Amino acid sequence: MRDYVKSKDFHRHMRSLLAPRFQELGWESQAAGKCSFVRGKRVFWLQVSQYSNSVTGAKFTINMTEGSGAASDTRILRQLDDADRAAGKALEESIIARLPRPDPDPDIEVVGENGGTVLVKLGDLAKANPRQWDGPSDVWLPYFGKSDLDDWAAFLLPRLDRLIASSSPEIIDPLSWAQKFRHLTGLFRSK
Repeated sequence: MRDYVKSKDFHRHMRSLLAPRFQELGWESQAAGKCSFVRGKRVFWLQVSQYSNSVTGAKFTINMTEGSGAASDTRILRQLDDADRAAGKALEESIIARLPRPDPDPDIEVVGENGGTVLVKLGDLAKANPRQWDGPSDVWLPYFGKSDLDDWAAFLLPRLDRLIASSSPEIIDPLSWAQKFRHLTGLFRSK
């Protein structure tokens, strides 16, 4: 089996991989021990599945918070386009294919398509949620060791600009917006 990456090591490793790009984009790393970045009222953060363990490995997803409260959370991987989804699915299949298949191959409980748990063979983890790459759906990225995290970071880095930008616009100061609107409408008034 591969080296299992505990949650704190996951966050430390992913922060080291993603922080330089986020800093280039004007985001600051949060020092809370998690892989999260902040810019204004927006927070980008990685979430590890609560069903992670040393037998089944782990999965993570990416959230964007645009204010306060859970209602303002957006799972930004839902916004991957068709080409991204095809590349992500291929990467997921290659990560799972690298796993040694145990003998005997045990049944394990994993989160299925509808959020409930299902039993699958350990060697068939890729089949546990086959439609996750059909858009738009909730995407969770599997990993079993740090090399898998390296692969996912390489997948995410060229897509970050677009994913961050498409989650929602920056929160704009309403007074600034009102001033711009008055100026614009003033251009159309008859003199």
